[in-house]
Amino acid sequence: MAPQHILILVFSQMLWGANFAVVKWGLADWPPLFFVALRMLAVAALIVPFVGLPKRADWRRLLILGLVLGVLHFAPLFHGIRLVDAATSSIIIQIQVPLAALAAALLFGDRIGWRRWSGMALAFVGIVVLVGRPEFTGGGLGTTLIFAAALAWVASNLLIKQASADLDGWQLNAWVALFAGPMMLALSLATETGQVEAIAGAGLAGWGSMAYQVLIVTALCYGIWYAMMRRYPVSSVMPFTLLEPIFGATTAVLLLGEGWDWRMVAGAALTMAGLAIIILRRPQAVAQPAGSGA
Repeated sequence: MAPQHILILVFSQMLWGANFAVVKWGLADWPPLFFVALRMLAVAALIVPFVGLPKRADWRRLLILGLVLGVLHFAPLFHGIRLVDAATSSIIIQIQVPLAALAAALLFGDRIGWRRWSGMALAFVGIVVLVGRPEFTGGGLGTTLIFAAALAWVASNLLIKQASADLDGWQLNAWVALFAGPMMLALSLATETGQVEAIAGAGLAGWGSMAYQVLIVTALCYGIWYAMMRRYPVSSVMPFTLLEPIFGATTAVLLLGEGWDWRMVAGAALTMAGLAIIILRRPQAVAQPAGSGA
């Protein structure tokens, strides 16, 4: 891999990891579901003019994908980040990697050797250590929401694997947002209040967080991800995803002033060791056509 591409991938993972802290900032101004709805609608408005509208024959699968990825993933994820500190959220969501490996074994007959079983065990133990800390905030509800988001992410990637045969990454990104945005907006209006007040009263952090979701995460990070996935094998690109939770936890501590102790370091280290074994041992089993979980 060319040195400049290594630097670009590291940079993208740094920005993606920092997104957990940025989302936490935004949730101080936006109701969680409304935040996701505005993000989706803005992404659709940004990208659809460049890729056009989907064919009618693709509407059904895009509707399902919009429901799974746009609603069932992002809705519990943003609620979970609102409850759980951003540093821990950025690590817990990585449970999607061992879940993806399990899904590959169950659905596609991918063999899980003792090394990857050990990696899964380490990852789960690390997360137990993280949520078992006395300082942990969010409790069982926050952890369950993030776990549900990880399950939806795995399901959405299975759907994307099928759709990506004739739809490219930019089309999927734009059209999932196009279908998911109205669904999220309807769900927000049905279950949340204060949307108008949030628009009127959102400060620099709120609007800056929204812009970060649309411009940095979607336009820049996803653009880098798709370009590198087209240029290099999955086995060369996937290991860089191990940097995301490291940057996520670090930026949360530095930008939000979240506390950390030896238990957090130990839990993060165990989780990252487990993820490394899974990804490096059989990267194709946990390929991320959808990009980061955030």
